[in-house]
Amino acid sequence: MPILSAHNIKKSFGGVEVLKGISVDVDKGEVLTVIGPSGSGKSTFLRCAAQLESIDSGEIKICGETLASNNESGCAVYADKAARSRISRHVGLVFQNFNLFPHFSVLRNITEAPVRVLGKTKEEAEKTAMGLLEKMELSDKAGAYPCQLSGGQQQRV
Repeated sequence: MPILSAHNIKKSFGGVEVLKGISVDVDKGEVLTVIGPSGSGKSTFLRCAAQLESIDSGEIKICGETLASNNESGCAVYADKAARSRISRHVGLVFQNFNLFPHFSVLRNITEAPVRVLGKTKEEAEKTAMGLLEKMELSDKAGAYPCQLSGGQQQRV
């Protein structure tokens, strides 16, 4: 019996489908590496398995106990509170905290310290920040907020 069984997991944020039918079984003692490009849903999948995010559809079982499964209309329905609590004892994750200001754009998160601490002008700080974002292939995210970025993108900011 797998300790984690996930089948046809789908998850969207707004109109962006992040998990597109992910399926995996992990047996006790098995080591699984989740590899993919930034924004491909690696962290989202793990967060769903740990009940930190809810799935839109699919089935998740932890140690043989159903956490979520589809109803007749194909939408995910979660187990009752007692079962979720029991299941959560088997799952734990550690994520880095990126210490970004959630109410600041990416650009402002990068420019805030140079302006306030180093006394740079806003224009100087923004020019430097845009150069750094280009190096990190994130210049298109300058106006985005941390919640709109993947974990890997937040880490690079």
